Amino acid sequence: MPQSDVPSRDVLVCPWCKLRQFAGTAFCRRCRKPLTEFHLEIPIASITTEQKSLATLVGNTLRELRKRRRYSQLTLALKIGSHRTHVSRIERAQVIPTLPFLVRAAAALGVERLLIHVRD
Repeated sequence: MPQSDVPSRDVLVCPWCKLRQFAGTAFCRRCRKPLTEFHLEIPIASITTEQKSLATLVGNTLRELRKRRRYSQLTLALKIGSHRTHVSRIERAQVIPTLPFLVRAAAALGVERLLIHVRD
Protein backbone atom coordinates (compact mmCIF):
# COMPACT_ATOMS: atom_id res chain seq x y z
CA MET A 1 0.00 0.00 0.00
CA PRO A 2 1.52 3.37 -0.98
CA GLN A 3 2.35 5.86 1.74
CA SER A 4 0.43 9.09 1.85
CA ASP A 5 2.18 12.44 1.49
CA VAL A 6 -0.06 13.84 4.21
CA PRO A 7 2.00 14.50 7.37
CA SER A 8 0.86 12.77 10.54
CA ARG A 9 -0.47 14.98 13.33
CA ASP A 10 -0.22 14.64 17.09
CA VAL A 11 -3.42 13.67 18.85
CA LEU A 12 -4.10 14.90 22.40
CA VAL A 13 -6.70 13.72 24.90
CA CYS A 14 -8.32 16.33 27.12
CA PRO A 15 -7.70 15.36 30.76
CA TRP A 16 -11.16 16.64 31.78
CA CYS A 17 -13.67 15.62 29.11
CA LYS A 18 -11.49 12.95 27.38
CA LEU A 19 -12.10 14.37 23.89
CA ARG A 20 -9.49 13.17 21.39
CA GLN A 21 -8.34 16.05 19.19
CA PHE A 22 -5.44 17.17 17.06
CA ALA A 23 -2.70 19.18 18.75
CA GLY A 24 -2.45 22.79 17.70
CA THR A 25 -4.32 24.84 20.23
CA ALA A 26 -3.74 25.23 23.95
CA PHE A 27 -7.41 24.64 24.86
CA CYS A 28 -9.90 21.81 24.44
CA ARG A 29 -12.47 22.30 21.68
CA ARG A 30 -15.30 20.96 23.84
CA CYS A 31 -14.73 22.15 27.42
CA ARG A 32 -12.28 25.02 26.66
CA LYS A 33 -9.94 23.94 29.49
CA PRO A 34 -6.18 23.99 28.88
CA LEU A 35 -4.47 21.03 27.25
CA THR A 36 -1.38 21.10 29.42
CA GLU A 37 2.06 20.04 28.26
CA PHE A 38 4.73 19.74 30.91
CA HIS A 39 7.78 21.67 29.71
CA LEU A 40 10.76 21.63 32.00
CA GLU A 41 13.89 23.22 30.57
CA ILE A 42 17.00 22.55 32.62
CA PRO A 43 20.16 24.53 31.89
CA ILE A 44 23.23 22.30 32.32
CA ALA A 45 25.00 25.05 34.28
CA SER A 46 22.39 24.85 37.03
CA ILE A 47 22.91 21.11 37.41
CA THR A 48 26.67 21.21 37.72
CA THR A 49 27.09 24.38 39.76
CA GLU A 50 24.11 24.76 42.04
CA GLN A 51 21.79 21.91 42.92
CA LYS A 52 19.41 24.23 44.79
CA SER A 53 18.46 26.11 41.60
CA LEU A 54 17.51 22.82 39.90
CA ALA A 55 15.36 21.83 42.86
CA THR A 56 13.71 25.27 42.82
CA LEU A 57 12.97 25.03 39.08
CA VAL A 58 11.36 21.60 39.41
CA GLY A 59 9.47 22.51 42.59
CA ASN A 60 8.03 25.72 41.14
CA THR A 61 6.90 23.91 37.99
CA LEU A 62 5.21 21.17 40.00
CA ARG A 63 3.47 23.72 42.23
CA GLU A 64 2.24 25.72 39.22
CA LEU A 65 0.78 22.64 37.54
CA ARG A 66 -0.83 21.47 40.80
CA LYS A 67 -2.47 24.86 41.38
CA ARG A 68 -3.75 25.00 37.77
CA ARG A 69 -5.60 21.75 38.44
CA ARG A 70 -6.80 23.12 41.79
CA TYR A 71 -5.34 20.12 43.62
CA SER A 72 -4.17 20.29 47.20
CA GLN A 73 -0.83 18.74 48.07
CA LEU A 74 -2.70 15.88 49.72
CA THR A 75 -4.82 15.22 46.63
CA LEU A 76 -1.76 15.14 44.39
CA ALA A 77 0.14 12.92 46.82
CA LEU A 78 -2.72 10.42 46.95
CA LYS A 79 -2.91 10.30 43.14
CA ILE A 80 0.86 9.77 42.89
CA GLY A 81 1.05 7.24 45.69
CA SER A 82 3.32 9.40 47.81
CA HIS A 83 3.02 11.38 51.03
CA ARG A 84 1.86 14.99 51.31
CA THR A 85 5.03 16.07 53.09
CA HIS A 86 7.14 14.65 50.25
CA VAL A 87 5.24 16.78 47.72
CA SER A 88 5.66 19.79 50.02
CA ARG A 89 9.40 19.24 50.35
CA ILE A 90 9.77 19.00 46.56
CA GLU A 91 7.82 22.22 46.04
CA ARG A 92 9.98 24.00 48.63
CA ALA A 93 13.18 22.75 46.92
CA GLN A 94 14.29 20.68 49.87
CA VAL A 95 14.27 17.47 47.81
CA ILE A 96 14.96 16.82 44.12
CA PRO A 97 12.41 14.31 42.79
CA THR A 98 13.37 11.23 40.84
CA LEU A 99 12.36 10.77 37.21
CA PRO A 100 9.75 8.09 38.08
CA PHE A 101 8.19 10.54 40.55
CA LEU A 102 8.01 13.23 37.84
CA VAL A 103 6.36 10.77 35.44
CA ARG A 104 3.77 9.74 38.06
CA ALA A 105 3.14 13.42 38.92
CA ALA A 106 2.67 14.31 35.25
CA ALA A 107 0.19 11.46 34.82
CA ALA A 108 -1.70 12.47 37.98
CA LEU A 109 -1.90 16.06 36.75
CA GLY A 110 -3.33 14.95 33.40
CA VAL A 111 -0.30 16.00 31.40
CA GLU A 112 -0.19 14.42 27.97
CA ARG A 113 3.56 14.73 27.35
CA LEU A 114 6.56 15.01 29.62
CA LEU A 115 9.29 16.95 27.84
CA ILE A 116 12.57 17.46 29.64
CA HIS A 117 14.72 19.65 27.45
CA VAL A 118 18.37 19.78 28.48
CA ARG A 119 20.48 22.25 26.55
CA ASP A 120 23.86 23.90 26.90
